[in-house]
Amino acid sequence: MSLFIPGYSIDRLIKEGGFGTVYQGKRVADRQVVAIKILNQKPATEWAQREQFYQEVKLMLGFKHPYILKVYGVIPDAPRPAMSMEYFESETLKTMILQKSPLLQERGIGTFRKILEALKYLHDLKIIHKDIKPENILVNKQGDVRLIDFSIAECLNWRSFFKFRTREGTPLYMAPEQIRRERPDYRTDIFAMGATFYEAFAGRAHITAVSDKALLQQQLKASISKIRSFNKKIPYQIDEILLRMLRKKREERYQSVAEVLFDLNKFTTDDSLYPKDKSELEDGPENAK
Repeated sequence: MSLFIPGYSIDRLIKEGGFGTVYQGKRVADRQVVAIKILNQKPATEWAQREQFYQEVKLMLGFKHPYILKVYGVIPDAPRPAMSMEYFESETLKTMILQKSPLLQERGIGTFRKILEALKYLHDLKIIHKDIKPENILVNKQGDVRLIDFSIAECLNWRSFFKFRTREGTPLYMAPEQIRRERPDYRTDIFAMGATFYEAFAGRAHITAVSDKALLQQQLKASISKIRSFNKKIPYQIDEILLRMLRKKREERYQSVAEVLFDLNKFTTDDSLYPKDKSELEDGPENAK
């Protein structure tokens, strides 16, 4: 490939985005397989984008959690800002949704639980991700997971009170407060998690629109259908959890990830989306006599 990074061999392209490109490669010194994220040409010429990249590296170097992708460090001799990361053989949750992967039924709740645990770890460090979405969750065939892409993550400290707010995030998963350019908090990530796993469990997004502008209006105003209204196999408890995560007013959502995990674990400790006791599926409040 045309990209040359001293000390590394580049094997293949993994993902190309507007901000950076990710390759699979090896460290020449020890033949360790790694993922390499390198800033694209245009962002690499802009000071703010370079600073954002180095801030992401600095942030991720401090993470020690099994469900967050490991970063090894900056690659000093790369032609543009670059970092080496753990290589995790997997596919994104988005790909699994589009392909209707059976793993979503077999290990869907387990994936939900693991990403919630990763999010709780971040929140305990007073860090919010701000861009939780299916594309930023990696899942392998064994059901192991990694949360990725901390390019717009934010530390909640005194500086965050004075930060100039722009609309950061992905419209389909942005909480109403992000759309209104208000200061985000832990509940902002909880909303995005609700949108992400609603899509994973329903096979469709919680809202639909023909443009990003229309999507933002839907996020602010549209009511959200229960998954059970079009798939009775989904446990009613999952509907209740996800719809509470997706409340428009953040004071009406779960106030912490620990609360979400408590309700989820109270319902089931299994990984399967559909409980083994099928009679439980018919006992939801909407079916009570």
